[in-house]
Amino acid sequence: MALWQRISRSFKKQSSISPEFAADLNRLESEIGYHFKNPNLLERALTHSSYSAQKELPFSYERLEFLGDAVLQLTVSEYLFKQHPHLNEGTLTKYRTILVNGNYLAECAEAIGVHNWVRHSTGSKGQRSRESDSIMSDVVEAIIGALYLDGSLAAASEWIHREIISRKPDYADDLKNFNFKGQLAERCQRLHLGNPEFEITNTEGPDHDRWYTVQVVISGRVAGFGEGHSKKEASQKASEDSLNNWDAIFPGRS
Repeated sequence: MALWQRISRSFKKQSSISPEFAADLNRLESEIGYHFKNPNLLERALTHSSYSAQKELPFSYERLEFLGDAVLQLTVSEYLFKQHPHLNEGTLTKYRTILVNGNYLAECAEAIGVHNWVRHSTGSKGQRSRESDSIMSDVVEAIIGALYLDGSLAAASEWIHREIISRKPDYADDLKNFNFKGQLAERCQRLHLGNPEFEITNTEGPDHDRWYTVQVVISGRVAGFGEGHSKKEASQKASEDSLNNWDAIFPGRS
């Protein structure tokens, strides 16, 4: 068989999609705002592992999610780096966390309409919960991974700017209400690191003016410290410290 025939056959095999997915492809691409050369990538990005197990499919969105997360982090980091030339690394990291956190990505998924197209198993379809929001966040990252493979970094970055960054022009205003403890818990859950443990290591001062020191332990590692006039304040600062230290404590896991 000629080389070009083998390549053509291989491409057709990779590009094939199920009949039920093909019926909705044009409408779905219109909502996403991108035409796929290889629509099989989009089908994978919208397929939950529960559906794959039920239908005995050899794929789900998980590998694309892994790739898309990295592309999202890079694109948002580059945008913030150029947009705020005078801000330090700590503030840029907080802005990035606001723009890529799971709750916000789930909101983007709903605004785009992606939540209507994700393929779940029969038992889980239609559920609305914290877990379903996590799935929507994962799917957005998987779509980004699919865009990257189908159309290069430029295509994925353009989509991220349009569908994620531009939807939150007031991200800087969110900083004053930023829930570092919640963001830390979400990251630990997403990376299967268990729940962060908050330990009071020191208490000083009289009853009416206590001063607490708290440390955060994640998977047996001390990740950060915080101090404050209440356990809540100290825990928030310890969570912020943990997020700032993340790359040093858990390299390659973000």
